[in-house]
Amino acid sequence: MKIKHYIICLLLLLAGSVGRVAAQNISFYAGCSKALYDGRFYPALFGDKVAPVFPTFDVRLGWADYSSSPFATICKHPEVGIGFQLDALAGVPAANGPGMGNIYSIYGYIDRPLFVRGGFSFGYSGEFGLGFVFSRRYDPATNPWNVLISMPVNAHISLGVQAQYAFSSRFDVGLGFFFNHHSNGAVTFPNYGINSFELALRVGMKTLRSAKQLPSEPEDDGFKRRFQFAIQVSGGIMSNEAGYEKNIQENGIWVNDRYLKYSFEVNAFYRYSRTNASGLGFDLYVTPFCDKIAESDGQGIKYDPVSYGFSLLHEFSYRNLSLMLGLGHYLHHNDGLEQAQRWYQLVTVKYYFPKLADMYLGVVLKAHRFRAAESIQLCLGKRF
Repeated sequence: MKIKHYIICLLLLLAGSVGRVAAQNISFYAGCSKALYDGRFYPALFGDKVAPVFPTFDVRLGWADYSSSPFATICKHPEVGIGFQLDALAGVPAANGPGMGNIYSIYGYIDRPLFVRGGFSFGYSGEFGLGFVFSRRYDPATNPWNVLISMPVNAHISLGVQAQYAFSSRFDVGLGFFFNHHSNGAVTFPNYGINSFELALRVGMKTLRSAKQLPSEPEDDGFKRRFQFAIQVSGGIMSNEAGYEKNIQENGIWVNDRYLKYSFEVNAFYRYSRTNASGLGFDLYVTPFCDKIAESDGQGIKYDPVSYGFSLLHEFSYRNLSLMLGLGHYLHHNDGLEQAQRWYQLVTVKYYFPKLADMYLGVVLKAHRFRAAESIQLCLGKRF
């Protein structure tokens, strides 16, 4: 509970600093989320055919880009910053036991307008950060029905669209629609995660400095359309889900044996604007512990540690930060992890270092069925 108090104090400290930093904005969101129903496990937690509806609250501190960078003009002066979100799940009635706890998230975000006319704007928003659960997590003895969240720290990902109207130079109101995801990327099982759609009202306020800030004349950095290539290596820690289930069924104990998992990617892009590039990727995945999976699941199947496939990729860039989305199809996949799946999804957040030969660091989330996280990994790559 002390950690929760520290987060609240940090939030108040940052909110109290508004006006001390140029071009700082603060915005508040109050909304309602509806979880996506999954008949595999929701009946035990919330009841048959019941998908919980719960309130959400956000506060964001951001900085609008009014610099002379060409990205500022092309992206219509986007806002980047840090945000805090409360998913108030603790009040949702549970079918059995204590149910679900609140999720407290800290994230970085970017709001990019796509259309601006007068005081009205419409655009999209992306968030990536960490979610914290301090109570009512999974426990095989005291809370065995909550198979959604089993770690105190989870990934927070949100993508959405929002419309805003500035009724004065300092204040605006708006409405946003978001898709939110929380899971631990298979670091610990159970890990079904929670997916939800959120509808939220926004009230925004600019400081006096940001309200008076005027756009600078954009510089020409000599951009040319071109092909780009990248090589990337990734690594992360995964648990053996089959081993976890075997221990629960046979011994009644909660054990997660963790192993390393690796990925290698070669990507080819065509960059047709400063902010957008599309292309193809060849993905190779190595699951060294597939023999342990076969030993645990008892199906008598011999699994292959190497899987590979092709993916369609699109990269959104803002300065040296990028978000890459991928839809892949396995050419070979029999590693014991969701072996029936033929399609996979990728979300990668990367930061480039131009002074280090365009090398980059990032985080990769791989998923199946657009909802179940298979793994989360750190990546290191180089763009050519």
